[in-house]
Amino acid sequence: MSFKSNVRNFLVTHPSLNPYNFSLDETFRLLTSSLRHLPHFLIIGTSKSGKHSVLSYLNQHPQIKAGTKHNVGVYYFDVTFQSKSLSWYKSHFPSKFSKFKIIGEASGTYLNHPLAPQRIKKTLPHVKFINLFRNPVDRAYSAYNHSFKLGWDHSTFDDSIKSEINRIEMMRDNPEIKIDNPDAVNFLQFSYLRHGHYASNLRNWFKIFPQNQFKHFSTEELDNNYNEIMNSLFSFFNLKEINLKKEERKNIGIGKGKYPHMKENTRDMLIDYFKPHNEELFSLINKKFDWDK
Repeated sequence: MSFKSNVRNFLVTHPSLNPYNFSLDETFRLLTSSLRHLPHFLIIGTSKSGKHSVLSYLNQHPQIKAGTKHNVGVYYFDVTFQSKSLSWYKSHFPSKFSKFKIIGEASGTYLNHPLAPQRIKKTLPHVKFINLFRNPVDRAYSAYNHSFKLGWDHSTFDDSIKSEINRIEMMRDNPEIKIDNPDAVNFLQFSYLRHGHYASNLRNWFKIFPQNQFKHFSTEELDNNYNEIMNSLFSFFNLKEINLKKEERKNIGIGKGKYPHMKENTRDMLIDYFKPHNEELFSLINKKFDWDK
């Protein structure tokens, strides 16, 4: 057993000597952060769209390390940017001496934060971006069920989206009441519909980064044609193409089983609600997805 393992085991078995949950691994990573990669790509959007599956496919390539040791992403440029250092961010990634040529993370919530593009531009001006868009009707229902099962939302789905529509209309009609608070929670909680306004969020990024730094595809494309989609990403990273094995969908139902089907009248209403937002996206990225069902 290595010295590092011996120290870790000693601290675990002697908690009185480790009152701050000191982690030898995290400390080592932080101390060696200057020798570590910054990401070459970021999956910035969107949550509840299959980023776990994308990471599994990406990690089949021998020259790619996607995700971190304990999570799919770091959530640095939205959640922890004001409280953590760049060295802390770098500590999550492999060293420059590793076998990996391409490193990336999939926080998946960066797309929705208005300050994330400027923050990333200062740190990673040439990074490549991936957007995985899911039918916003299904994405909204998945996000609601995730919140409901975790106890964050106690309303029905219908009541939750009606309340959100009321808030959206109120903000549209009274922009002066908008609170200019960059705290990430303001862009995460109870945003089942707003996170599906893909075009309005993406425009914020196109003001700062050229469009050739982005690749956009849909969850449905990935399900139906994973080999072609993923190899297009490998080419985007200037890596050789490989044959991939099919990955099962991951993180479905946050480990608590699948949720009930959405009511048909609710689905029909949301299809109509999202149509103009979807058309804006298709025009913006010059690509269309079959989401009218």
